[in-house]
Amino acid sequence: MKKKLLYLLTGLILIGLAFLVPSCIMFDLDAVSGSTLVWNSGSNNYFNREAYATLQGPKKIFINGEVEQPAEVKLSGFPLRTVTVKEATWSREGDSIAFLGTFRYDGYALCDILSSLKVDKASKEDLWPPIDLYVEVRNQAGDLAVFSWGEIFYPANMYGIVIAKRVTRVIPGKTGELWDLPTTMKLVSETDLVSVRNIKNPTHITIRSLRGNYVVNRDPVVLENDPGRIAIQTSLQDTLAVITRPDSNLPVISYPVLFYGNSTGYKGVREFSGQMLSRIIHPWFPPDDYNTVRTGILSIAGVDGFRAAFSLSEVVNRNDHREILLMQKGKSFSLFTAPDAFADRCIKGLNEIRLIDREESYEKTN
Repeated sequence: MKKKLLYLLTGLILIGLAFLVPSCIMFDLDAVSGSTLVWNSGSNNYFNREAYATLQGPKKIFINGEVEQPAEVKLSGFPLRTVTVKEATWSREGDSIAFLGTFRYDGYALCDILSSLKVDKASKEDLWPPIDLYVEVRNQAGDLAVFSWGEIFYPANMYGIVIAKRVTRVIPGKTGELWDLPTTMKLVSETDLVSVRNIKNPTHITIRSLRGNYVVNRDPVVLENDPGRIAIQTSLQDTLAVITRPDSNLPVISYPVLFYGNSTGYKGVREFSGQMLSRIIHPWFPPDDYNTVRTGILSIAGVDGFRAAFSLSEVVNRNDHREILLMQKGKSFSLFTAPDAFADRCIKGLNEIRLIDREESYEKTN
């Protein structure tokens, strides 16, 4: 009986190898994914045509801010997640975009790292959902990139922002072009059109919440009496414009969706129609102001005090065509966040789109 089982097991192994060997060569197989497989030319996988290179960088990252306890966490304790990006950056020479190449990165996702500790939100008394949180990621050189809590934890792909540990080129089959590989660990955001937030060797993460003159009143009458005016601001004191109607020069986009809330669950099949928020705010927050796009956080708030944080990059610097829509019904404006799996950041009765003044925010935090 034991001999028969041994023969059967040997036969199954040989059959498995017969299917595996023609399609790929295995290197350093681990429990992450097929990203450790190098696929032969002619196979169906175009993202694994060479062995990965390991990037050098910090082994730990320090997290502070609005948390119960600041902590230094070991990155190797988290699983590797895979993202594929067409990477480009702004070149100071000629004021143009420089294409760096297409790469597959394996790294530690921000959502995994930030799930390792408990948040102590400063605004928890008047706004329970964490949608007004954002994070600042820094390195020892002082470079800064910001992300909203929503773009880290609410998208359908919650593993799209990673601290890259390994890299592989996505090699064009016809040209065989070999892009220059990076050598150091870096922050990588999968949905950024221009890779302005891909800072090298991140070492610190700070969690913050929005600060502002929010008057919280969730009585339905407040929304019913919404005057329909959105202030475009660069600080609490500086208003650049007031929007009272849609832009007649911009097209209307419609998204049919299965609407789903993080707390209340399924809300039915809906269709939302509106104009791209990125185009609406373009005169004041253009996508080619790359420093502001890398570090900017928007406070988008309603007349009832409900608000959410949005990184400027997730609004104006997307590559996935899942645009945030500004809609108007009657006088009142509302937001539809197509990138999110949840409905929680679909703010109603908008009255503020404000670029956070970092110094003002720090003063109120400290």
